[in-house]
Amino acid sequence: MKKFNIPISMLIMKPTKAPKRRTRNLEKSRREILDVAFFEVFTRGFQGVSVDDIVKKTSLTKGAFYHHFPTKLDLGYALVEEVVTPMILDRWITPLKDFKNPLEGILQRLDTLIGRADPKELRWGCPLNNLVQEMAPVDAGFRKRLERALTLWIDEMDQQLQRARRDGYLSPNVRTRDVAHFLVMTHEGFYGLLKGLHDPKAFDVLYSSLKRYFQTIETQPLTRRNS
Repeated sequence: MKKFNIPISMLIMKPTKAPKRRTRNLEKSRREILDVAFFEVFTRGFQGVSVDDIVKKTSLTKGAFYHHFPTKLDLGYALVEEVVTPMILDRWITPLKDFKNPLEGILQRLDTLIGRADPKELRWGCPLNNLVQEMAPVDAGFRKRLERALTLWIDEMDQQLQRARRDGYLSPNVRTRDVAHFLVMTHEGFYGLLKGLHDPKAFDVLYSSLKRYFQTIETQPLTRRNS
């Protein structure tokens, strides 16, 4: 019988390369599904989109979809945990850390992300609030994850408000947790009202009202008072 001399290095190296490629591909395909699904769900609602609708807009097969998400609900849960929740923090919390006075940061983010947004985008509302309205009443898994997302938002907002109070921008008697609840409600209210009214000018009224509220709890005038 003929023998083949195969270097031992080849036998060792080959098995270690494949898993790395597979891991990268799996991560990439999962991200592709989530990216496509997010936009479809955001613009059409979770119940208004089918698995077929999502798969058709990816480069993947239906089998690949089910490898990552055994059911459509599993996809929805992942959207809340892996896309919507990080997006909320990236848009509304993390940037506040660059402001000495978080109240100024809150106004700046609202002005930038809502006040200056394309009206066509505002008609879709807030991804988180949309899912709360649509899915929290009908599915316990969604309700639990959406509650965690909202609670995290409130927790992080509370931390920023505590910093503002500690640094002398908020009155010492301000209950930051209460204000955090109010501000998260305000953010969602901005989106909800503008989505319903289809009138971007309504933002100015809401924005002015929030600034007047800040005057009642602050200890120093905001530099963005006339922005």
